[in-house]
Amino acid sequence: MPIELVWFVIVLIFGLIGVVRGYLKELGVTTVMVLMLFAFNTFEKRIAPIVAKVASMLAPCQDEKIQAAVWVVGIVLVAFISYHGETLAFEGSLPKAKLVVLLNLGAGLVNGYLIAGSVWHYLNRLGYPFLGIQPQDLSPLAQALVPLMPPCLLAPYLLYLGVFLLLMRV
Repeated sequence: MPIELVWFVIVLIFGLIGVVRGYLKELGVTTVMVLMLFAFNTFEKRIAPIVAKVASMLAPCQDEKIQAAVWVVGIVLVAFISYHGETLAFEGSLPKAKLVVLLNLGAGLVNGYLIAGSVWHYLNRLGYPFLGIQPQDLSPLAQALVPLMPPCLLAPYLLYLGVFLLLMRV
């Protein structure tokens, strides 16, 4: 199954989750994910060499797998925490029924893009160590989508997006 199809299905699943949960809760998840991406982007140059060194000490032949696992588990853990239990929900009144469904879907799709896209970015950067595929073997569509993943596309704007979302929350 092509990786871009898996990514698209995961994003759609998050869209459906957004429809069920509501956009006010989904915006809280968006805020947390944007701040996580900002932290990863800011501290990656300091953290990546440490992770690589520890990974090479633990399993010299599988250091890329360990590095990928650290980044993927970090993203999934932050996503799980932001969805679980008491969430950072925004306050507000709900607009008309049809518009609410679109807002819910849109917020869920954005979260799916942030989460699944970030996982794809780190897997691509480390050469897909779990999947057994090479970046050069990706389809033309997948190769075109990789630079559009959140850590690449949003990197210059993450601080501004995070501050904006936090200000909107207050």
